[in-house]
Amino acid sequence: MPLLNRKRKLKNPNFLGLKKKIYFSISSEGFGHSSRTLAMAREFDHDEVLIGSYNYALERIKDAGYPYVELQQELKLIGEKGVFDVGKTIFKNHSWALTFNQLVKQEMEIIKASGASCVVADGRLVPVMAADKLSLPCVVITNQSAFYPFFEKDSALIRVFGKSFDWIMKTWLSSAEEIIIPDFPPPYTICLPNLSHNFKVMKRTRFVGPLVSWDRDEIIPIERSKRPYVVVTLGGHSYRKPLFDTIIEVAKQLPDIDFDMFTFFEANNVPHNVKLRGMTPNLAQYLKAADLVITQAGHSTAMELLTLGKPSIIVPDLRQTEQENNASRMAELEVAKIIRYDELSVRKLSDTVKIMLKDPCFAQNAEKFAIMASKIKGRKNAAKVLCDYSGRLHCY
Repeated sequence: MPLLNRKRKLKNPNFLGLKKKIYFSISSEGFGHSSRTLAMAREFDHDEVLIGSYNYALERIKDAGYPYVELQQELKLIGEKGVFDVGKTIFKNHSWALTFNQLVKQEMEIIKASGASCVVADGRLVPVMAADKLSLPCVVITNQSAFYPFFEKDSALIRVFGKSFDWIMKTWLSSAEEIIIPDFPPPYTICLPNLSHNFKVMKRTRFVGPLVSWDRDEIIPIERSKRPYVVVTLGGHSYRKPLFDTIIEVAKQLPDIDFDMFTFFEANNVPHNVKLRGMTPNLAQYLKAADLVITQAGHSTAMELLTLGKPSIIVPDLRQTEQENNASRMAELEVAKIIRYDELSVRKLSDTVKIMLKDPCFAQNAEKFAIMASKIKGRKNAAKVLCDYSGRLHCY
């Protein structure tokens, strides 16, 4: 005789009053964290997400219309002349260990009040610890899981600290259920040199593809002339002014090429083929129209360029290890050429622009990445992972 010989009515999955809710806790140190979060949030209804951040990332979340909560900054990063200063950052945050537990408690209260069934951490340690204490699933989004390279070129004392910091970060990453890498799968991964080979980290890692907040087919390119068209993205960091000045001189030598420069820098006697456009939230429509892009090697920028299939000239910020590694990978995959600041000159940049515009292999290789990105569908892959972990609390 069977143990169950009559039909049973299944309970509603939301019988506890629970609803799928994803809590994103993101850093504002760099543009990419909020870009990735906005990309993933697009796959959910607004009432299914809550996004916590601070400073300009919080303003981006507000402008996008998502529910938000303001968080305290975990660490204050210090730089000098545009270069990250490890020693000064350590000194500035010497009391961090004393405040960390308080930050964890505050984040736990936010998570409990939100009713979140899954926590997502991008660039922050606190939410991982808070989720662990609440026994909630936690997913880390990162394009860097190896941290010692930031320290190995510094002083002996800083290198000793770097070893300890690297161990702390590995422990942090291995406290999460899963680590999402928002990049192409190997062997096409751009951030591959920045990833840890620690088995506890590697076994939690999943490559979901680029996380950008638009699909390539959605972007309507700007109208442009039939002349070669180069887009330059510089922002306004003072240490990029030499690159800005060099590009102005290059444009004077290449009058048959149009340049659109997105930057806060200004100049006198700007040549007729250069337009200084400031910054825009709709940069993708210019990038899609471009024949070539000159930029830095931030990871999110690299993912946007490759999702659009655009070749680039990369000028990594001075002593920025992550950017240098990203740039090296893009050069290895023949979608970009690198010019470092110690070799930057008008002649070098001018020659590189002409080579990139003449040789079709760079654009052809970048186009292969665009096709790959459209097939991978990174946003949907990431959302599926988050829904899976969120649903584990609703299935009993």
